[in-house]
Amino acid sequence: LLLPNPLSDFPKGPNAGTCLHKIIERFNFQEINNLDYLNQLIKEELTSFGFDELYTNNIKEVLKRIIYSSLGEVFNNQRLIDVTKSNIIKEFKFDLPISFEGKIITANDLSKCFLLNKDIEFGKDYSIKVKELNIFSRGFHSGCIDCLVKIKGKDNKSKWWIIDWKSNFITNDNDIESLPRNYNYANLREEMIKHHYPLQSHLYLLAVHRLLKWRLKNYNPKEDLGGYIYMFIRGLTSVDKDRILDNFSFKPGIFYSQTPLKRIMYLDKLFSNEI
Repeated sequence: LLLPNPLSDFPKGPNAGTCLHKIIERFNFQEINNLDYLNQLIKEELTSFGFDELYTNNIKEVLKRIIYSSLGEVFNNQRLIDVTKSNIIKEFKFDLPISFEGKIITANDLSKCFLLNKDIEFGKDYSIKVKELNIFSRGFHSGCIDCLVKIKGKDNKSKWWIIDWKSNFITNDNDIESLPRNYNYANLREEMIKHHYPLQSHLYLLAVHRLLKWRLKNYNPKEDLGGYIYMFIRGLTSVDKDRILDNFSFKPGIFYSQTPLKRIMYLDKLFSNEI
């Protein structure tokens, strides 16, 4: 946990984050050993975003960590490399109607959903923060989910999970490098709240809920809708060290939560003008 992540020296900021997202978007997980393919892909995006090609090897190492890192014991320590290509959907774009007949959706409306499912992450404390936002919207909410994967949990049932890649640099006052130890549960939870990722994840889950309801015969959210995984790629440990952590309940750089069904059903009704 004290060994720097390969992205320690990679630039920070929105442009760097978009560059990394584009590389992961184009990256075919099953082509990890095709070095010509990887080198060309990475160098093309680095050049496109104005970064030095010297970062190529560092990014290749991070791609290995993304697909070979265990997702955690809740997923029976499965890895993304274990998921078949047919069960992976990247860059799922959606337009979510958030109001009908001119109804206005406010921050107060959204905050109420976090008062439900009290046993799941981001409850009353986060509800208060959402209420403070300046939200006064109608029409559509457009978004793009980085990745959807169908994977089995400890109950041996396959469900669809959202994955969002994050390149946030999290450190303490003394560290100038990206160290996995700084991507612990407490720090990731704070980072999630700071950037309102919980609200983002709930809107994503609503979009997937509506997609699956439309596409799957006999759709049951309890059986088909898994939850969300936020993967902070600057905090992932090396592959050999990752296996040591398989029995731990929390993996550095990976924050997940099962679907808070009551919250998603509330949002579904709210955006359908049924509340």
